[in-house]
Formats: sequence, structure tokens, C-alpha cells
Amino acid sequence: MRITYNWLKEFIDIEDLSPQEIANILTDVGIEVDSVRYAAENLEKVVTGKIVEITKHPNADKLKICQVDVGNEVLQIVTGADNVFEGAVVPVALHGSRLPIGVRIKRSKLRGVVSNGMLCSEEELGLTDSSSGIMILSDNVEIGKDVKEALNLDDWIIEYEITTNRPDALSILGIARELKAVLNRPVKLPQNDFKEGNFEAKEEASLSVLDSGACLRYDGFILKGIENKPSPLFMQIRLYLVGLRPINAVVDVTNYVMYELGQPLHAFDLEKLSGREIIVRRAKDGETIVTLDGVERKLTQDDLVIADAEKAVAVAGVMGGEESGTSLSTKNIFLESAHFEPMTIRKTSKRLSLSTDSSYRFERGADIEITEFAARRALHLIQNFCGGEVAKGKLSFYPKPYTPKVIVFNPEKATKILGVNIPPRKSFEILANLGFTVKKEQDYIVVKVPSWRKYDVAREIDLIEEVVRIYGMKNVVSTYPLMHTDVNKNLEYDKLNEVKEFLTAFSLNEAINYSFIGEKLYKFFGLSVENLIKISNPLSEEWVYMRDKIFPSLVQNAVLNINRNEKDVFLFEIAKIFENKGEKLPEEHLHLGILLTGKIPEGILSEREVDFYDLKGIVEGLLELLKLEGKFESLDNVEYLHPGQSAKVIVNEEEIGFIGKLHPDVLERLDIKQDVFVGELSLDRLVEFSKEREIFFKQIPKFPPVTRDIAVLVDADMPVGKLEEVIKSSAKYLEKLKLFDLYKGKEIPEGKKSVAFSLVFRSKEKTLSDEEVNKILNGIIKALEKFGATLRA
Repeated sequence: MRITYNWLKEFIDIEDLSPQEIANILTDVGIEVDSVRYAAENLEKVVTGKIVEITKHPNADKLKICQVDVGNEVLQIVTGADNVFEGAVVPVALHGSRLPIGVRIKRSKLRGVVSNGMLCSEEELGLTDSSSGIMILSDNVEIGKDVKEALNLDDWIIEYEITTNRPDALSILGIARELKAVLNRPVKLPQNDFKEGNFEAKEEASLSVLDSGACLRYDGFILKGIENKPSPLFMQIRLYLVGLRPINAVVDVTNYVMYELGQPLHAFDLEKLSGREIIVRRAKDGETIVTLDGVERKLTQDDLVIADAEKAVAVAGVMGGEESGTSLSTKNIFLESAHFEPMTIRKTSKRLSLSTDSSYRFERGADIEITEFAARRALHLIQNFCGGEVAKGKLSFYPKPYTPKVIVFNPEKATKILGVNIPPRKSFEILANLGFTVKKEQDYIVVKVPSWRKYDVAREIDLIEEVVRIYGMKNVVSTYPLMHTDVNKNLEYDKLNEVKEFLTAFSLNEAINYSFIGEKLYKFFGLSVENLIKISNPLSEEWVYMRDKIFPSLVQNAVLNINRNEKDVFLFEIAKIFENKGEKLPEEHLHLGILLTGKIPEGILSEREVDFYDLKGIVEGLLELLKLEGKFESLDNVEYLHPGQSAKVIVNEEEIGFIGKLHPDVLERLDIKQDVFVGELSLDRLVEFSKEREIFFKQIPKFPPVTRDIAVLVDADMPVGKLEEVIKSSAKYLEKLKLFDLYKGKEIPEGKKSVAFSLVFRSKEKTLSDEEVNKILNGIIKALEKFGATLRA
């Protein structure tokens, strides 16, 4: 945002303060000034001149020889501009002059003809980045005058940034209010009076607001019989200095007032409005409009438009339509000054990728109470420049006038929070100077929030912030915070760190994904998004829902790596998932997702393709880390998992997740030609179980263990977990059972598999003999035979 020092002086008396001092004050109160620049910097020996004669260049068809009166002499200057004419008043760079574009002008010959200077464009004077020709000045500009004075360039440009909660500072008036609070000087409002004609606004046009939720206020004024023309030179220059390009008097006034007061305005050519109707409504799906930038925009029913009896004539709060805009031939105008709901304008601006000065203000929250004043200010200026008569009355829609929010401000509480004693009288004065309505009660101040701060100030703490920023953060003494040593240790945080260290020790890399998901990705797994939480303003079609599972995101990561020829992918992610609870707020749960695909990383085991049991082993190790016992049960009818290589994970008789191989159909849809294993566990439940577990201590065994290995042949579809259950239920003195081999292939019959276990036996009362252990082992073999197992030789 840019303003100029001289423009600001029209709103508040700051003659005794330099532009840099003003910049320092604004920065101190939270309006960060980026730069203060002299408008006529590097502009020397440039004067106004009048072209008295133009002749063709004898040696160049595109060049002209101009005789230019610069007051004390007539200079011969060669130019290639097409827009010059005899009688034109133009800026002239004399011999030895200096221009902001970084060049010095010297007397020279152009194709054999002497040129004693240069005729300047707006670009060459540093007013704009580009221009189509020489700058043509008003006829009443004095000849031979320094352009700094003639063009009011003896000024300073103050460029600053605001935070999104301070749209009130996007105007000269807003900055003047800030200075008033610091300097305790009055703010002067500009003139807004005008002459009315003998006709009524309601007889000239009609207004209908069909969406009062998106359009909170609408004021329309009619001005007839104008003679539109270029705006006065002072206005053009000011617009240039703040970064705008002058167009014509009517358009320039609306922009000028927007920078003065912060209220966007729009002028329609009244004769181009079909039926002379103004209708504020939602667009129809697929409705189109060609905006003032010449681009055809396709609208949706989420967009708010201004329409006439036939079509949309403006995208509300963003940009007007090309067909209804004003031009130099416009005689009658309809002036719009409205207040639109910020989120509506923001959504449209983002969807159309169209950000304008108007949308920038509306989407942050303009002042709903200044609409009429701003319109009257614009009518005052247009009437002064272009003549015409203003209709009596206005077309107005304002069903719910602004009611100030009332907040109680306690100076004593402010002192406790800030650590500095700001006298109540000073707080009262600061708030009053900022425009708040204040009333002193016994020990507190009753504050009413002005309309230009309605979107920003909502609580007492906001008022405390206002007081201290104006009082001055430099006056707040820095102190060390109190240190409390009785802080409880966050055991959950420690557990999560242990889990991460455990998984990284297995060469798994941690993935960090957005918590958003798209319908397209879920469809790969046969999952529905019907019960997911839909984001009202998604970043893209790929991120429309809050995810309720982590593993799809990890699979997406794996696909991205595989497509780039990185086929060995080992990932985990710890993140929140979001469970839809209907009318209630969604529930958040911490989950752990794991994905393995490709070959085992070097140095862990002999090189081979990862399999289901690698994933199972990681989960078993994780449970052991958390001092938990779990079991795995067969998982059926899960569309995205292989029916023969998937299991649900049970801890404390509660299902807390799953592990498995992705179904071949899913791999085909994803165009993956290698096996992918995924798992997902409820990590917050695991941590909770880990905290709740009881710890027991037992005596170190006195007697030695006896180890036996056993290998059996079983049907290929026999779950290993079932075999483990049989062994545990039929084995006395069994202390530990571990699967150490699973084999299919050579020497194993078709449809069979070899499963080998290591068994550790130990008695608490005695040393077990070989005979006792062999007897137990025979009992185990007989129990396994009942389930079709045979001892492998």
C-alpha cells in the first residue's frame, strides 16, 4: 500500500514532522513502513514546454522535428512519439538533465538533425512502468516551469504493509486515525457536498438485493448530464504515485476516493443498464461475464454479481463488467457504494485468480458505515470536474444497521498482562483518539467498537493490544519470565520419540503429508469419501477432505518414488486422522502408518524382496517396545488388502489396526508392478495401553532353559497364528515360542509350506530332563497333527 506525504497532510496537521518521522511513528504502532521515497528522486532539469511547430524528419519517416517553447527559448527536439501535436503541453528534459530511469539527456544528432533535449513520457519521469507515448499535460499548465512543481512531484511516497486484521489502514483516513492516536491531533474529513437536481433517484432506476447474507449494505446514487474527460493533473499524478494508471475522470475519482477513505466504489454507465435495474444476486452456474480487463470469466452459484434486467454487469466486490463501464462518452452514471461479506469476495477472488484493489479491501473487511460518505465524496469530485446533477435521495439497502460491540476494559487487568502501569486516563485517551466510544465507570472503561474495527476488535485483550501499541512498546520494560521447575514430564511425547527412533532403526524414513485427501486417491482403494469431513475452501481438487486413514497418503508417496525409479521405499508417518461426528466437532486420533516395498535395505539382512512377515515383525517389535502383548487375526473382506496376507492387530482384546499386502487389483489401478505392504495402527491407543500396563517383578530363574526346534508341514493357507495357539495350549513349561522359518519351494509338496519354530522350556522348581522335554514335544506334535500338520523329517 502506498500513500503520499502531501496527501496525508490534507487529513491531519503534520507540517512539523518529516516523512521519515511519520514512517517511524507508523512502524512503532504496528503499521510497518517498507520505504520512504522522494517522488522526484533523480529528476533534474525537466521543465514544461509547448509544442509550437511539428515538421517531418528529412531522413526518417518515423521521426518528427518539434519546435518546443520552454518559456525563455524555443528548442528543437526530435521525437518518435505518435501522440504529439501542435499546441500540446509536455514535459521536456533539457540538455544535461537527469531522469529517474537512470539516464542523462545530452544535446545530440538523430539521423543528422540536432535534438536539444527529449520529450518525456510517464515512464521516463518514473511515474509508471510503461507508457504508450509522450505525457500530455493540461493546457493551463504554466510553460517553462520545473515539472517537480508543475506536476506536484515535490512529494514523498510512503510504502507500508498491513497485517490481514487491519483493513482500516488501507486508506489515507485510516493512517490519519493512527497518527491522531499518537499525536493527539484532529483528523480533517474531505468535502462531500454537491448540488441536487429536481429529479428522484428512485424514479431513474430500481434496486433489488436478493442475497442479504453476502451483501450487507448497498447504496446507489445517480448523476446525470456529466461531461466525462481526463481527470485533473493533480489527481492523475497522485494516482500514478500510489501505483494506479489514470483512465478518465469518473473512474479516477472512484479510485481516488478508495485510497482516501478505504471504500471501493464502482460507476456504471446508466444507459447501459438494461431496464435501469440493479439486482444483487448469486451467479447462475456457467454464467459468463467479460470483466474490465477484457477477460471472459465463467461464474458459479458461489459468486455474487451485480446484474441488470438481462445479465451480470459486475463481479461484486472484485471487478466491473466491460459492457457497463464508463467511457469519455458517458453522460449519466449509477454510482455504487456497497459492503459485501468478506468470505464471499475472497472465495470468488481466489477461484477466479483475480485480485483487485477492491477485492483486497472487501475480503479483509471494509467499513460498513462509510459507504454513503464515500459515495458523496465521489459525487462532489465528479460534479466539480464533469458537471451534471445528482438525483435527490438514493437507492439503498441496509436492513441491519451497524450495532457497536460493547467491551469492558479493565486498566488493572491490562497492567497485570503487560507488566507496565499505563494510567487509566491515558488508556481512556488512547482509545478515544482511535475512534472508540468510551465511557468511564468506577474501576473500568466501557468501550464501543467503531465500524471500521468490527472485524478486528472483539475482546478485552484486543483493546489492551490497542492501548499498548499506541502507548509504545519501547515504554514496556523487559523482564525475565518466572521459571517453574514443577513441570510434569510429557511421557506421551517421550513415547512417540521412542517409536520414531525404533522405526528409523529399521531404515524406515519418516513421511510428512498434508491431512487432506482427494476422492480420486480414495477410489484407488475402493474407499468412499461420503463420511469424510469436507473442507469448505479446499486448496485444490486433490485436497478436498480431511483424511480418516494415513496409509493412502503413504501409498501415494511410494507411487511417486517408484515412478522416478526409486523402487525401494520404506516409510512411516505419525499424524492425526479426523473422524466425522456429524453435527458435533470431528474427533482427532493419532495414527501410525507404515509402508514397505522393494528390497530389504543393505546391512539389515541378506538382499531379498520385503514380505508380509517383515511388516509383522516390525509391528511385533513395536508392541514389545511399548511392553504390550498383541496377537494377529486373519482379516477378510477388506477390498484393498490381499485376503491371504492380511491381519488385524489385537491388543488388550481391542482391534487397534491392521497389516497386509495391497490387493493385486489396487496395484493394477495404481500401475505398480511390485508388492506393497501397508499397516496402520491407532498410536494414541497403544500409548494409552502402554501407560496403563501393570509392571510386575519376578525372580531371576534358578534353573536352566531347554531349547528345541520343530518343523512341520501344513497346508499353505494354514495361519501360522493358529499353529502358535495349538503349541501354547498343549505345551507345559513353555517359556518362549518363536517362528524362525517359513519355506515353500523345492522338496515341499505343492499346496504345502514348512513352518519352523524355536521353543524354550523352563521349570521354576527343577531342572528339566531330556525325557520330560521330549514327552512334552511329542504331545505338541500330536496336537498339531489334529490340524493336518506332519512332522518334517
